[in-house]
Amino acid sequence: MRRLSSFKFQVPGWVATTLALAACGVAWTAVPDRPPLSPVLAEIDKTIREGFFDPKLKGVDWDAAVSRAAGELAGAASPSEGNAVYDRLLTILQDSHTFRVPAGRLPERNWGTAGLRIGEDADGYAVKGVMPASAAARAGMKVGDRVVSVDGKKYGRERVNFRDLFFAFEGAPRTAVEVTWQSPGGSPRTDRLVREPEQAGDALVWASARVIRRGGKAYGYARLWGMSAETALAIVDMLLDRAEVARARPGLAGWQEIEGFLLDARGNSGGYDPNILPTFLRGQWSAADYYVISRDGKRLVPPAYKPLPSVLLVNSGTASAGEALALKFRVHQIGLIVGETTAGMASGGAAAQKLPDGSMLWFSSRAIESLDGKTYEGRGIAPDISVADRPSAREGEEDAIIEAGLRALARREP
Repeated sequence: MRRLSSFKFQVPGWVATTLALAACGVAWTAVPDRPPLSPVLAEIDKTIREGFFDPKLKGVDWDAAVSRAAGELAGAASPSEGNAVYDRLLTILQDSHTFRVPAGRLPERNWGTAGLRIGEDADGYAVKGVMPASAAARAGMKVGDRVVSVDGKKYGRERVNFRDLFFAFEGAPRTAVEVTWQSPGGSPRTDRLVREPEQAGDALVWASARVIRRGGKAYGYARLWGMSAETALAIVDMLLDRAEVARARPGLAGWQEIEGFLLDARGNSGGYDPNILPTFLRGQWSAADYYVISRDGKRLVPPAYKPLPSVLLVNSGTASAGEALALKFRVHQIGLIVGETTAGMASGGAAAQKLPDGSMLWFSSRAIESLDGKTYEGRGIAPDISVADRPSAREGEEDAIIEAGLRALARREP
């Protein structure tokens, strides 16, 4: 996600607002007796008018909403009440990536994570991923456990935005998030999850990689927790020269035998435009650039990649650029999508603007629309094979979505 440039041509505020409205085709209407706008609210108003992807602001009465927020802020008795006012204002745009993050809540770099990924499930929210060796893993959380509340905010039928889906569990290392959760058939419990520095994305990919055997055949598996060039290139490296990977990594013995690949993007939070993987998985990759000579002989590198039958595993925690990856799988017919409908937070580009009080305004500067004119914001991407994400039912089996993916690969469905 890219931050907006801090450089802007400075013109008087009323001129900038008038010009922005005219360019967007929004008629200027004076708002009588509107309370004066605080610096933070004025900057939010200006940034949304000028930068939100839809110049008509989805048809909402933004003038009235800003005026209402100004009045509510004047009566706010605490910072938390003020935060709630900003949340109500931005919620009217009904956009998953448009929200405000209070000052100090997220560091500019070097984030820590509680290791918990969640998504919609039935009439609420549930665990959709637990990162290995994380605070969530040590607390015993498992996929399917109900999420009752996070830092006092209840998670029920009401849809949350990307901040509350993902950022809620990220923050500065050694800070904590309080999660109340409930296992099926159990009683609610509350755990204080301390955020820790997250492992590098490529390290997480390699740590997840393994060979799964079914019916006398071998299949490769790896999980993406986010999107970055490093995570994508880890997948490229493990699939491009599988014999070398099997030789160099004892934990991946038999990797050269795999006849299909399961790419797990469940609970994937996005973060990077995912073009590398679709390009590679379609076989559109550099090959035979030069020879490498060793005592083992002479060989061309990189070897040509012959696309493996692949499936993409998703769930309701697959969000943002993770959903863009699913769209690319479908458009280019890379493989079947298996699992649950994704989060419905497929932003085409989120920008962040620092506000006068140090808080951050996130907003969608671009939106995604498929080639056939569909949008996925608030709807998600439906899988080709629908399977609820649940733990394995029997000893020796994988979880339900992986098992469904293995069956799809065994059938060699296109």
